Amino acid sequence: MKEAIERKMKPLEEMDVIDNFLFTEIMSDEENGPEVCRMILNCVLKREIGEIHFTPQKVVPGISERMHGIRMDAYLTERRHGKSGEAEEINVFDIEPDKRSSRREELPRRSRYYGDLIDVKLLGTGTDYEKLPELVTIFILSYDPFGENAMYYEAGTVIKTHPHIPYDDGVRRIYLYVDGELPGEADDDERKMRNLLRYIGNSSASNVTDETTKKLDEIVKNTKLKKDIGVRYMKSWEIARDYIEEGREEGREEGRKEGREEERKNTEAAIKRAEAAEERVKELEAMLSSKS
Repeated sequence: MKEAIERKMKPLEEMDVIDNFLFTEIMSDEENGPEVCRMILNCVLKREIGEIHFTPQKVVPGISERMHGIRMDAYLTERRHGKSGEAEEINVFDIEPDKRSSRREELPRRSRYYGDLIDVKLLGTGTDYEKLPELVTIFILSYDPFGENAMYYEAGTVIKTHPHIPYDDGVRRIYLYVDGELPGEADDDERKMRNLLRYIGNSSASNVTDETTKKLDEIVKNTKLKKDIGVRYMKSWEIARDYIEEGREEGREEGRKEGREEERKNTEAAIKRAEAAEERVKELEAMLSSKS
């Protein structure tokens, strides 16, 4: 089992930003994490991001012990100020890279669960409904989530019977496909986004095509050269291997339990059949005795 996992290990020097380990390492750096998030948000939202508070690997527990929580790869809040200096609005962003194409179909409901759980926690701080911040979830995907080969998909809530009526619940769900195509009449901002996504999906020198990707490439190179990063990478695989082996052992134990349960049921049935046969024999012996 260990050998099979190690054969699948991607060399650290070949890792891309979209790979979970490298993304986590970048986000864990208190300087590089916010900087990379700012690059992504500037490109995706096509505006300069204001003052941000950044939390890597933020864990939001479930609403009860029986409900599972979530772990967000990059969680940010933005405070935008008006011209006179007062706070204008607060926005919340969740950035999630994902290479698990096998979970494509659950992506919309997964996004829904993330958003709902975040809202519950925000309201738990005493926020009124009308003051809930805008929530933007951004998934950066190695696979096409909806099959249109597009670079950018955005989902929102609409009034289906009257789509011309504005319905703003403050929720935006953005899905970015790193190998998706630009729209027919792409502008400079969209080309910049395409360049960034290409580099995130394949972090090689050939995809360093502008100032943003050049800056990100420097961060990636410096991250890969960090002290002890190789040790952390190996440990992450050891942890993954342990989880897999624990899961397999649990599965085997469940199988043994089911086997024992089935064996117990079969034994009980056999005993009942034997007891019934014995009772029948006694009845026949009684009948023969009475006739003699």
